Amino acid sequence: MGNGENFKILIENLIEKDNKYENALRTFLNYLIENELSDYCFDLSLRDIDKYFESLIKVKIDSPSTLNSHIAGLTSLFVYLMENYFNFRELHAYINTPQFKNKILEKIDTGSKKSVIPINLLTDVLCKIENYLKSDLTSQKNKKVYDVLIARLYIKLSLLIPLKASEIITLQLGDIDSDSFREISYNSITIKIPNSIRMDIIHTVSFAESCYKLKYDNSVSLFGFLYNATNQRPSTMTISETLRRTYKIIGASAMLETYKSGTKNISLYPPESYKKTAILEMLNRGANIVYLRQLTGLDINSLISDYEMESAISDVDVKSYNINSGIINSAYYSYL
Repeated sequence: MGNGENFKILIENLIEKDNKYENALRTFLNYLIENELSDYCFDLSLRDIDKYFESLIKVKIDSPSTLNSHIAGLTSLFVYLMENYFNFRELHAYINTPQFKNKILEKIDTGSKKSVIPINLLTDVLCKIENYLKSDLTSQKNKKVYDVLIARLYIKLSLLIPLKASEIITLQLGDIDSDSFREISYNSITIKIPNSIRMDIIHTVSFAESCYKLKYDNSVSLFGFLYNATNQRPSTMTISETLRRTYKIIGASAMLETYKSGTKNISLYPPESYKKTAILEMLNRGANIVYLRQLTGLDINSLISDYEMESAISDVDVKSYNINSGIINSAYYSYL
């Protein structure tokens, strides 16, 4: 029996004994197998551990809490291995040093800060999308137009209701043609829909029905319907690909930038950048963090850990802010 098989058995035994860190342990085991490190699992170096944690950034680790979970998982494994007379003291000590944790947190922080979209870049993307859709599209293929239409809805809905990409694509809107379709409720929070977004939704659904000969089914999610029209499965990966194609179509090259994380090139602005940007803007504009927590489902630490609160409500024109808040909360706002 080889080292890899022995190591797998030890991990399975630990999980059977205590499954608290099962996910972290299986993630580590899969990494060793996929990177052909199974035969060297009893002789791993500090650099091997660095590469492992770097591979998880933005994939499994995106906050201090998720980092702590994976460190705790490996700590439990290394303690278990030492109890069974294997020498993992150096690795155990290494991942539990403040220096190691801070090094990984810095890499996470670099990515998360960059994934908040600067307002001038965000408005540029929105303007380019609108300009493209208002231009003469007679020479464009339906697929290009459809990508931009779907991207516009994803972006605007994410800015309106800052949820994870996986939650945005499962939103069910019901009867979009009804006069009562002026609000979206999520987690017992009701969001008023500006009329422009309402019309964007109706127009995109009509486009799908006309081009792909499919009738809108209000019992499924909006993006479920839109992607089913082209025989695609709605997922965060599908949305990511749609956004990338859209950025190329409209010429928003800045949104295609990447940064190096381990051996991978990671997008500076993944789909959830719009959620992050909206949350930061809401917090800076005085949104109640308790209510924002209820809407997003995120805990308080997750809501604030990714952001530098550069401006507070007291730093802006309070009179203008108050008047605008009143307008947004007016009964007719969703009709504008």
